[in-house]
Amino acid sequence: MKKYWPIILVFLISLLSVSLFLYKLTSSPPCLNADEATNGYDAYSILKTGKDQYGNFLPLRFESFGDYKLPLLTYIAIPFIKIFGLNEFGIRMVNFPFVFFFPIVVYLLTKELFNKKSVSLLAAFLATFSPGLQLLGRQAHEGYMTAFFLTLSFYLFLKFLKKQTLLNFLIFILNFSLTLFGYHSSRLWAGFFILIFIYLIIKKKIKLFYILGVLAVILIFGISDLTNSPTRLQNLLFFKNIGFSLKINELRAEGGNRLFYNKLTIGIKDLIFEYLKYFSPQFLVINGDENHRFGFSGVSPVTTIEYLFLFIGLYFLFKNKEKQRFLILSMVLFSPVSAFLSWNGVSITRSIFIFIPILMITSYGIISLLKKKSLGVILLFIICYLFFVFYSWDFYLNHYPKRPTVIRGWQCGYKELLDYVKTNYNGFDKFYVTKKNGQPYIFFLFYLKYPPALYQKTAQLTPPDEYGFGQVESFDKFVFNLPKEEVKNSVVIGFPDDFSAIEKPSLKEIKSGNETIFLIKEVK
Repeated sequence: MKKYWPIILVFLISLLSVSLFLYKLTSSPPCLNADEATNGYDAYSILKTGKDQYGNFLPLRFESFGDYKLPLLTYIAIPFIKIFGLNEFGIRMVNFPFVFFFPIVVYLLTKELFNKKSVSLLAAFLATFSPGLQLLGRQAHEGYMTAFFLTLSFYLFLKFLKKQTLLNFLIFILNFSLTLFGYHSSRLWAGFFILIFIYLIIKKKIKLFYILGVLAVILIFGISDLTNSPTRLQNLLFFKNIGFSLKINELRAEGGNRLFYNKLTIGIKDLIFEYLKYFSPQFLVINGDENHRFGFSGVSPVTTIEYLFLFIGLYFLFKNKEKQRFLILSMVLFSPVSAFLSWNGVSITRSIFIFIPILMITSYGIISLLKKKSLGVILLFIICYLFFVFYSWDFYLNHYPKRPTVIRGWQCGYKELLDYVKTNYNGFDKFYVTKKNGQPYIFFLFYLKYPPALYQKTAQLTPPDEYGFGQVESFDKFVFNLPKEEVKNSVVIGFPDDFSAIEKPSLKEIKSGNETIFLIKEVK
């Protein structure tokens, strides 16, 4: 019976994981954002017609807002949309299976790396309650499931190295193929695995045949890239940022020499600083992601205790000369690469995998330091950990969704707005809607459950803007731009700053929580 206890414990940890996931799932985050809405509507469109919202049959890239999203999340979402319907709960349930199996996969990978059940169980437990990892799982974002498949890929890769059979290699490569179609950051992890395979071939630890299989998978993925134009991805590159060029021009105008102030030298300096941010307590413990959809001061990605034991774990990792210490360290050091190459600020979405090796090292440090300590010291550690993790989750679940910046950052108010539109649809000829905040059309499609077959006939996206996004200008009765003059029998929907102070008292309000999001002007 003793040998089954780890299995029972990791199963219980997985139940804790899904319990936390389901608790207040549709209230924190406080509402649906445009990315979740487009993933949900594309899944709904595939379900109803076999085509995406633009009429493309079973695409390998979803055009979405012109950013050509990778397809894995949307296809996995289809059965959940079928079961639960096109709503917030339905699309967010897409991560349910990954939330359940993530602690199990973390346990398996940690056990493969350290061969210690206690370390593996603790890593699975910490991963379950890590806000940095789990907050992304509570929204329909590709990053979470990609981190899951990447964690599983490392486990299957180690199993393949232990027993180099064609079957083990095929299982690894199939799983890694899914990773590549999950989120854009996986492209760089493909390069990481190629480097590992090259190293192992040089050391004559594996056959050349196997790297050809990896290259074939990457080539197939690359072909699907060539048939699309992911402008959003290109626009995120650090050197594409117009602010970067303006900064260099300003330095030169102040007397800076071109030899020292150019794209190469300033770029290297800035990239190094951006990279180091991902290991700082400001990012890992205090602030997290700069985008309020993925982080907020008061919600620690990892606790202070975990951050402290990360360095203790690194010490024991090399002191004890663990066999896989260099692989584990390289996993940590490589995780922020896809994030720091972007100009879009520190990002959990692009660096989410970093929490897996961090929590494994932390667990190793905790077990290594506390295994010979008294019960009192262990209880003190547990109390300190629970203290910090409680306040992060309490803030996220009960306070975070009420903050005005969070409500606006999440594009709240569209659900309430569409309740008004449904009620008044037959009473007006046109609805003019501001397009200041993202892509409003997708919320209309989502909350109206607009028939995909009907929408596909008129779906048209404008060319991408400077951020790589396109717009849908109109469909049905809806025009996503404010009119320059009044149009009879129409509704004008804008933000408060779209209307004069004289008009505002007479206009209808659409609120999310206590925040006024939209004002509505009815023109008879």
